Order: sequence, then structure tokens, then C-alpha cells
Amino acid sequence: MKKRVKSSNVFGEKQKLVISQTLINLRELNFLTQKDIAKYLHLTSSTISHYEKGLTVPPTEVLYRLADFYNVTTDYILGRSASKLDLNETYVMKLTNKMTIGDAVEIISKMDDIEREHLAYFIELIGKTKK
Repeated sequence: MKKRVKSSNVFGEKQKLVISQTLINLRELNFLTQKDIAKYLHLTSSTISHYEKGLTVPPTEVLYRLADFYNVTTDYILGRSASKLDLNETYVMKLTNKMTIGDAVEIISKMDDIEREHLAYFIELIGKTKK
């Protein structure tokens, strides 16, 4: 019989800290309380507090619901991606449907400062290769 591994045991202390800090940042950026998040997820405030203190890691189902709620990827919450959006899906969809300037502005407006820096660097590289 296989021994069941708790999700919190899968993550090291550094990873738990990243997850907890990301959850705090997302909540605060949206001007929400732990009680607000608990109500949305049908959990207790103390459960949300445990996630944010790094005492426990949200199970997969809760992680998906948090990502949907904050409109970010699960990889972003887990600290596996600096991008809040699934950029591959967003860009492929837009590029294959003849992206307009308005589409580009919408995507850029959803980016944080780091993502904008990456985009500026990428645009600069493209410009240099065309010369």
C-alpha cells in the first residue's frame, strides 16, 4: 500500500514562503481581507491565514479556484512563473486572430512592471535583428 503524501510535505520551506507571500500580495493588491477570500472559497478565515503564514499549502482544488479568482496562473501562485497570465495562450490566440493595437494595449495594461521590461527587451531584440 502506497503512503499518501500530504501536499504541504511536497514543498520545501522556501517554496511555502513564496506561495504564502504571493497569496498575501494578491489579496492586498485586490484590497481584500482574509474573510473575503474565505467567503469566496467557502473556507474559514483561519484556513486562509494558514495558507498566508505558510503553515499549509492550498490543495490543488483550492489552488485552481484561487487562480481563477485572481485571474492568474497556478504557476504564478506556486512561484514557478513571473507572469500572472498564461502568455502563450493569450498571444497565440491574439496573433492567430490578427491582433489589433487595441488587443496589444489590453495585454500590456494587464502586465506588471517586470513583464513590461521583458516585453521592451524582446521588442528591442526584434528591432536589432531586422537591421
